[in-house]
Amino acid sequence: MPSNRMKKTLRILTALFPLLVAPHALAHALYVFAQYDGQTVTGKSYYSDMTPAAETYVEVLRHGENQPLMAGKTDNRGYFHFPLVVEPKVALKVVVEGEEGHRATVVADRITATSNAPTQASDESLLLLREDIAQLRDKIYLHDILGGIGYIVGIAGIAAWLSARKLRKGR
Repeated sequence: MPSNRMKKTLRILTALFPLLVAPHALAHALYVFAQYDGQTVTGKSYYSDMTPAAETYVEVLRHGENQPLMAGKTDNRGYFHFPLVVEPKVALKVVVEGEEGHRATVVADRITATSNAPTQASDESLLLLREDIAQLRDKIYLHDILGGIGYIVGIAGIAAWLSARKLRKGR
């Protein structure tokens, strides 16, 4: 028959198991960013390990509606470009469906071209800038990992303190 101490250790390990497995559950999250310049919806889709979501299904919808305006696939580098003209001030939602049931949704950012720069060159540079920002935002950093470990150690410390307090009262 297992002792109380063994049961307690088993409970703690069982409680900590989801915390240890959780980072792997998000290991293949799907991300997307998109922009709309009034004539073309462009963007990129990628997984959390920064690999492009190649040949994934993409839909463009009016925000709040379920009927797609345009559908297609990303290219081998995860980019998509769809010519689409809709009335001004309409919010467009981009939905990407990847492998293994992954799905990402974003409202396309509306951009306007400046009169002193060529439209295609400025759109491409803006897309590259948005890609860099999105990848920096979605990347997991060392301080995030250390913060998670700190939470775990802190919770274990509180549990040990409460356990010791209970033992002292029992004497």
